[in-house]
Amino acid sequence: MAVTVPVQKVHRLQTNLPHDVSISGLHMVLAAGVVFWLVRALLALVPFCALVWPIKKIAAGFAMLGVTAYCAFSGWDIAAERSLIMTLIMLGAILVDRPALSMRNLALAALIALAREPEGLLGPSFQMSFGAVAGLIACARLIDGRLFRRPGAGRIERLVGTGLSAVIGTLATTLVAQIATAPFATYHFQTIQPFGLIGNALTLPLVSLVVMPSAVIGILAYPFALDRPIWWLMGQAVGGMLAISEWIAGFDRATLVLPAFGTGALTLLAAGLLLATLPVSRLRWLALPPALLGLGLAAMPERFDLYIDRQGGGAAIRGPDGVLSALGSPSAFVLEQWLKADGDGRPAKAVIGGASKGGQCDRLGCTARLPDGRAVALVRDRRAFAEDCARAAVLITRLAAPPGCTGPLVIDRRVLATRGAVALRVERDGFTLRDTHGDGRSVPWRPSPAARASTVQRPEAPASSVESIPAESDSNGADAVPGDAPAAPLQ
Repeated sequence: MAVTVPVQKVHRLQTNLPHDVSISGLHMVLAAGVVFWLVRALLALVPFCALVWPIKKIAAGFAMLGVTAYCAFSGWDIAAERSLIMTLIMLGAILVDRPALSMRNLALAALIALAREPEGLLGPSFQMSFGAVAGLIACARLIDGRLFRRPGAGRIERLVGTGLSAVIGTLATTLVAQIATAPFATYHFQTIQPFGLIGNALTLPLVSLVVMPSAVIGILAYPFALDRPIWWLMGQAVGGMLAISEWIAGFDRATLVLPAFGTGALTLLAAGLLLATLPVSRLRWLALPPALLGLGLAAMPERFDLYIDRQGGGAAIRGPDGVLSALGSPSAFVLEQWLKADGDGRPAKAVIGGASKGGQCDRLGCTARLPDGRAVALVRDRRAFAEDCARAAVLITRLAAPPGCTGPLVIDRRVLATRGAVALRVERDGFTLRDTHGDGRSVPWRPSPAARASTVQRPEAPASSVESIPAESDSNGADAVPGDAPAAPLQ
């Protein structure tokens, strides 16, 4: 079933239900569980098989084959492969008479996933997947519904207990997964969905009891031309999921945008999660100090007053009202990331156009004011250098600034080539600067521009009878990098 872009956006941004439409952990567990349950139930119908054969291990083997085929048919997505590894290891534990849900199995799955994709450790998918599973394994005994099951209970009491176990288990599972993944989701995406608990509680029964079983039964019924009512039932369940998603998306504050916090806060929160899930004794209380300290740091994020893209053609500046506005022509995607990092939930289109556009712009460039009143100039044409170098405190340009431009803090093409995108915060005695390239330092995974240039031989220009354009400027008014004199150094 194809999922349209608006539906994907509703699920991802406003209802916290992306796992319902993505081929990942939930789908893998349901696919393996359906195969495991069917094979074991069928074998249990035969007395000889039930008494002599290890039907649980046989069912686990068929479940491993079934979930692998499901992953192959789904396209071997990265998230699906990671979930497949976890599912296979936990089913394999059944084959060797070991408990399936254990931290050792989770650690083994993490090691295998990292051996295949080491860079995944720093990505949100790996962190959220294993964080959620770690939380669920640690709380498995509390959310499996045993509190509502009493030996010797009557039929009605057992029925009520089973219903309460299903409801409480679904709510508790969703709550634990949300708490475990909240630090990573907020760090990477700066958004949380406070009503995701309601959405998951309403949609998970449809997925696990109707959608996934219908998919399996429909495939089995297809060769006999008996699948039409199965697909109709599956479509009704999917339609119900989408209706629930749209209903929750209409809630006020269905999505909260939070300011981005630093890696220090994330490290402390991750340490708190590990200390809360790995120990099996009162040592879990050791998770409180790093978790509380991490929450304190996350509540005091670093805010910047000026964001500059890596090309120097656009920026976002904080005005006297404390709100970011677009300056120049930043891309909508980059501007949206700046806004989210600042805790601003406005769409980029609302900031780029109309009255929200920062400063004043003409053909030569743009000017705006920082919160302390100092001027910022974005130069598009070299003719604006003479005036803007004299009056601006910060000068931004995708060109190469002239050597005489020493008054302002100059961020031109040379600086951007070395440092990448730049963010500035206004201080009393100047500016605090944060860049993406670490002051141009060369590291193994990101060599500096000078190191990259030293390993590449520039081919000689072929002889031409056409008169060349002077190096001072190209046909678009942009300066050429070779031969330009350096501008004022960036302090």
